[in-house]
Amino acid sequence: MAHIRSELVQPHSLHPKIATFVDLKDTYNNKESCQLDIIYVLPPSVFVDPYQLRDLEESIGKATVFGEHDLELPLEKIKETRGSIVFLRQSHIQTKWELELPVHLRYQQPSIHTDHQPITIQSPYASWTCGDEDQPWPPLFNEYSLLPSIQETSAEFIKLPGEPATLNLAVPIGKVQDASTVAYGTFGTVIFCTFWIIYSVGLSIKKRRRTEAKGKRRKSE
Repeated sequence: MAHIRSELVQPHSLHPKIATFVDLKDTYNNKESCQLDIIYVLPPSVFVDPYQLRDLEESIGKATVFGEHDLELPLEKIKETRGSIVFLRQSHIQTKWELELPVHLRYQQPSIHTDHQPITIQSPYASWTCGDEDQPWPPLFNEYSLLPSIQETSAEFIKLPGEPATLNLAVPIGKVQDASTVAYGTFGTVIFCTFWIIYSVGLSIKKRRRTEAKGKRRKSE
């Protein structure tokens, strides 16, 4: 039986990775007409960068992303609240290998009580899609509303469950009580930089005038 196991790399940062270890064992036999996908179901607070995944295609497979993947929006501003689904179609299938999916965590509202917000995500799993070579992703539109409906398909879906069932992240967030400190610090920094620029410009003008004055004296002599 196939074995799909995942773990988090740097789970307390804003840019963790999901490391997945795949052991197909005897399930690889008689799968010449099948496509293998690694499937990630991500909550709204976690997203991927499609352009980054495109650059990593050689090592992680061809990525297809559905759902919210805006790189700039904080959690409270996103429009797609169902999160996102990522398919990594494997082109170089082996009996055993490892891949790492880089993910990113959205900035969240500050909290009074904590500086980290826990996030639980479903562990990725694998699937064989057999019988339809033109099927670009697994036929899961009945299970996930994010996927576009495919009217006619002869593809057969064979799920290879992953473990553990869930993975736990912790996104760093600001504390409400630090807001005033940050505001005053930012204001003070802006004022200091403004005066420093004014001082530097004034000093430069004085030096230039002195240089010009010395030049005029030499000419008069």
